[in-house]
Amino acid sequence: MKLVKSLLLGSAASLAAVAGAQAADLPMTKAAPVDYVRVCSVHGAGFFYIPGSDTCIYIGGRVRAEYQYLEPKWGTPGDGRYKDAIGFRARGRLNVDTRTSTEFGTLRAFFRVDVTRDTGVYRGLPGPAGSATAVSLDKGFIQFMGITAGVAQSMFDFWAEAWNYGAAPGVLPGSDAGTTQMLAYTATFGNGFSATISLEDRNQRNINPVYWDAAGERMPDVVGVLRVDQAWGSAQLSGAVHQLNSGALDPFGGRVDDEYGWAIQGGVKVNLPMLAAGDQLWLEAAYADGALNYLGVTGNVGIGPVNLVSTDAVLVNDSSIKKTKGWNVLGAFQHYWTPTIRSVLWGSYTKVDYSGAAISQYTFLRDFNVWQAAGQLVWSPTKLFDIGVEVLYTNIDAKHNYAAPIVLKGSEDQWQTRLRFQRDF
Repeated sequence: MKLVKSLLLGSAASLAAVAGAQAADLPMTKAAPVDYVRVCSVHGAGFFYIPGSDTCIYIGGRVRAEYQYLEPKWGTPGDGRYKDAIGFRARGRLNVDTRTSTEFGTLRAFFRVDVTRDTGVYRGLPGPAGSATAVSLDKGFIQFMGITAGVAQSMFDFWAEAWNYGAAPGVLPGSDAGTTQMLAYTATFGNGFSATISLEDRNQRNINPVYWDAAGERMPDVVGVLRVDQAWGSAQLSGAVHQLNSGALDPFGGRVDDEYGWAIQGGVKVNLPMLAAGDQLWLEAAYADGALNYLGVTGNVGIGPVNLVSTDAVLVNDSSIKKTKGWNVLGAFQHYWTPTIRSVLWGSYTKVDYSGAAISQYTFLRDFNVWQAAGQLVWSPTKLFDIGVEVLYTNIDAKHNYAAPIVLKGSEDQWQTRLRFQRDF
């Protein structure tokens, strides 16, 4: 027995020696270093370093589910029965924000993509509407040394639909060109003061250019802004110049002279922490002459039988461009009843007036005004998750055009409500 045990132990020792010798002959490899993801606190919460670079990146987004009821109106006889009164919307959003510290300051590149699926009333079609999916580049810009280049919120905008869910057909409560292509420069002066000059896409701001036979874009809209941001809130004064050029020839065969629309806007946002944390008051007013989109007018305005043409200008007698004037005011107040429950009240008034020469030649044109008022209640059961409901009232009132061959209905109102679930991340 002892002999067998000795033989087994000797064999094991021999095998171990041989294995050790073979292992010693193998080449030694060193494990590749691991480049762990590091938090980047220089540019704020949520940023981290892209492995292998000195660039910080933030990735976020949101998912939204929304449901709308829009009071149907008849319009032409019998068509109201075929209009959708409800609609469903789902939207996914991706935000990517990259920033790099350089000797000249921060180099930033940002883009935001929305993917939206709409049905029913969200599509705005005259009859029953199925679903449709759209992908849009909501933002895509580079910022460096005060320059902003790409697709961004218009520098003119201030309120820009900060809270409201809905709006009147063809009218927003203030300018909100969120996807304007631009080249802008902002100078900062300290203590929250800044000034901006911006060249922006004119064609996106045109309202029904067919009525002045618009020629191709020869000059971008020029926007200038003075702004202050401090602990009490913000204030901004904006101005814009908007070219109106026509491809038409006058009765003598010459070119119709160009006109230049313009707009001016003032706004103030006041923080009200003495009422509750997060409380704010917004006030804004704007005037436009030949540049209606700077008031928030987005196209023809209509509810049911009241269908109104909105256009920056009209070509009169094939010889001159007559501009359309308008103005609007808005106010909004947000109050936190508790840290998780807040409400919003907002209202706006927009008025549009055509020149006498335009109304005389185009009998379908009518001056009009639009009232909007809304109330909203939002519950945030957990961080970055909102459940909200909004009720919106709209009244469109049009003046009678005495040059028109028939009398059209002058006033109409409409109610709509939306339920929204939104999760940001």
